[in-house]
Amino acid sequence: MTGEGEIRRAAVDGQFYPASADDLGADVDRMLEQSKPADIRGDIVALVAPHAGYIYSGQTAAAAYRQVKGQRFDAVVVIAPSHREVFPGASVYNKGGYETPLGVALVEVELADEIISYHPTIAFTLAGHRGEHALEVQLPFLQRTLEDLKIVPIVMADRSLRLCRTLGEAIASAAEGKHVLIVASSDLYHGYSYEACVASDDRTLAAIETFDPEAFWRGLDKEYQACGGAPIASALMASKQMGADTAKVVARTNSNDVTGEQGGYVVGYGAAVIYRSS
Repeated sequence: MTGEGEIRRAAVDGQFYPASADDLGADVDRMLEQSKPADIRGDIVALVAPHAGYIYSGQTAAAAYRQVKGQRFDAVVVIAPSHREVFPGASVYNKGGYETPLGVALVEVELADEIISYHPTIAFTLAGHRGEHALEVQLPFLQRTLEDLKIVPIVMADRSLRLCRTLGEAIASAAEGKHVLIVASSDLYHGYSYEACVASDDRTLAAIETFDPEAFWRGLDKEYQACGGAPIASALMASKQMGADTAKVVARTNSNDVTGEQGGYVVGYGAAVIYRSS
């Protein structure tokens, strides 16, 4: 069931991605076309994709979305970190939809409500959804890759292990008997050293591929850097409960490599696919 009520309007069009529907559609299609299918032998349960401006991380994000192009899911649960607001628990948007220049991605309200009902720490609030880019930038890729798209938008400011476990359990429980895709939105290293970026991203991406959600969480801000570390941990936990057993990195880069300029501030980007191996 989808709602037609309150629409969360586009907030970062013209900043993180083109404001024109034609330009945006052409950009996303081009990046998807330039990405190649990976050797994924099994059913895809989740993706990890970056959320910087498309000129920096769009091609890396496209590598993740290319792996599900043309598929059908009952819903896509998109989990993003909060960059603007601090609030407890996880904020699930269970209203009508999220707008981009490509149209409105309708919310799968029934699934959103099931996730909310799992535990009091998961609730609807506008906190985390106002002006946040990390979730919004994923939607044009979903709109251009999946048919009959329905979404469940979730934003987290709380990075606690307890919340990651609870949210993972809630998503897996609500997804039982349904064909659900999870997307974890995250960039990787942030800092001023290209060498440190490469080394840190090596460790972070290897930890994702190890597919040990709690070990990944324990390493956050110590061995690994990921601003969406809690969404990744939650997605890994949910995926594992949904039968996934393999994680594979399909692309990586960083802002220095994209611009061709070494030095200064650098951000790492990675794309991964989590699946049930056949």
